[in-house]
Amino acid sequence: MTALIKRRSLAAGACLLPGLLSSGLNVAAAARHDVLVDMFVWWNAAYKHKDGFTEAAFSKYFTEDAILRVNGSDRSKGLKDLAAHFRDIQARTELVEIELPFIDEFTSPGGDKIFTHHIVKARENGHDSRERVMGYAAIRDGKISLINFVSAPDAAAK
Repeated sequence: MTALIKRRSLAAGACLLPGLLSSGLNVAAAARHDVLVDMFVWWNAAYKHKDGFTEAAFSKYFTEDAILRVNGSDRSKGLKDLAAHFRDIQARTELVEIELPFIDEFTSPGGDKIFTHHIVKARENGHDSRERVMGYAAIRDGKISLINFVSAPDAAAK
């Protein structure tokens, strides 16, 4: 009976999948929900709106004292700084998108860190680029308190 239920569930899912895909929904990203995935789904949408990056919006996903660290350098500290940092990026680029679903993601056994491996696509001054990003987000009280990423140009982009 268990095998029959599994087959029916798979068949039902297979019937729904084409409709979900045609609607533009990123099924794999939607299947996994944690604060990091939810933040990047929001971030990709916020980038497309002039007023998308606000302190209030960042406060849904980040702690008041959150740090963004990339390649060992602290790029921003706190919600005000995060919003300003990403508004600056938004102003000088034509496109930035975090590809979802991630290449790989897992959560630490204690749940206090989410590790990720993903690609970021960008266009600045008409030049397209791709960065391969790996690292983790530290989680405190359900929000991101630290993003600690290592980023390098993706060889596939050449």
